[in-house]
Formats: sequence, C-alpha cells, structure tokens
Amino acid sequence: MTDHDAQDATDTSDGSPMKSSQRRSSTTRRRSSLLQRARMSFYRSKGERGADVATLRGTRGADFEGEARVIRGTSDAVLCSCFGGGGNGEPKKSRFMLIKGSSCFVFASEESTSPKYAIKLAFMKAEVHGTTVELQTTLGDVEFRFAFDKAEIAERFAGVVTEQASIAEGDVAKKRLGHGHLLHKRASTRYADAIADKKEKDQPEAPITAAEVMNQVPMPGI
Repeated sequence: MTDHDAQDATDTSDGSPMKSSQRRSSTTRRRSSLLQRARMSFYRSKGERGADVATLRGTRGADFEGEARVIRGTSDAVLCSCFGGGGNGEPKKSRFMLIKGSSCFVFASEESTSPKYAIKLAFMKAEVHGTTVELQTTLGDVEFRFAFDKAEIAERFAGVVTEQASIAEGDVAKKRLGHGHLLHKRASTRYADAIADKKEKDQPEAPITAAEVMNQVPMPGI
C-alpha cells in the first residue's frame, strides 16, 4: 500500500465513513442523555413535566400531529351536537393530538409540558364518519371520538391509527411467543411507550351507557 493509499484509508475529514460514524455516535449519546433527563423530570414532577411535544417527537418526528375535539365514547346525541360539552368526556375545546408509535397522546395545547392522557392503539380500530373518527375496540365499542376540521385530516389520522395498531399487535404477538428480544425500537419510541404506560390511567372516565343503566334497574319477579 502506498503512502497515499494509507492516508486515504485513515482519512477522517468531513464526509468520510469514520467521521460520519463518530457524528452518529455523538448524536445518539446526546439524545440518550436528553431522554434520561426528561425521564427524571417526568417522574419527579409526577407526570406534569418531561413529556412535552418536542420530546415525544424525537429526532425523527411524530407519526401524526394535529388538533381535534375529543370526547370519551358516548351516545350519538353527543356526536350530533359536535361535542358541545357536558357529560364525562372532553368539552368542545380543541386538543393537540400526537401519535408516536403505538400511542396517541392528548395535550391541552402544543405548548403543554406533558400530555393530559394517553391512548394505547393496540387492538383498536378507527372508523371514519366525515370529519369525525371513532376509536373502537375490536368488539366495536366506541372508546373515543375525535372531531377534526377537515375530512382529509380525519382520514390521515385514521390511517395512522390503523397502521400503528397493526404494528403494536404484531409486537404483542412476538412478546407472547418469546421473541421480544427481536423488537428494535428507537429510543424516542421506547420513551413514548413508557410515558403512555403512565398517562393511560389519566384518561377521562367513560360515561355510563343506557344499557348499563338498564342493567341496574331491578326487574319485577326476577
């Protein structure tokens, strides 16, 4: 090997494979440190900080972002009134929505330091009705409704829900088969999963349905 060839093989100038690898490694370490500090902030504040929109986006961005009026699954009467408030669901005020991996986060606004709550998308399906999307269980029970300003945004949201729910269900199947070690998620996605585990319990309570009310009514002669 000539001196010129040796210099080419060890070149570390900008753009070389060695330099690019070093930059990626440095970026990964910085990102890991940022997520660790965010995690500590989240737990110290009992979920009030450390999970803002920018943190959950990560370096690759979110799978979906947008605003919608959100309400916990209720009667069709509430749906027809365009989520005019009342009941145990969210009022008609818009919320900022962010989907990262298998979780949907609901923020009071894009500037919030932490989501109000999270919704796990595994074993959920999205059904579109114009500008409204119903998030249903696999049995067809409506868990949440989202009212968007435009039908195309509703369609895009539903498409992302369908895609991420499918991926999440595949991950669950792999874990059940003992293949969890084969799952490779980015650090920001793993962090979003951890936040969703904690914020899922903060979901608003589902309103009582008519069927549940009738089940509590005593039946004469029974």
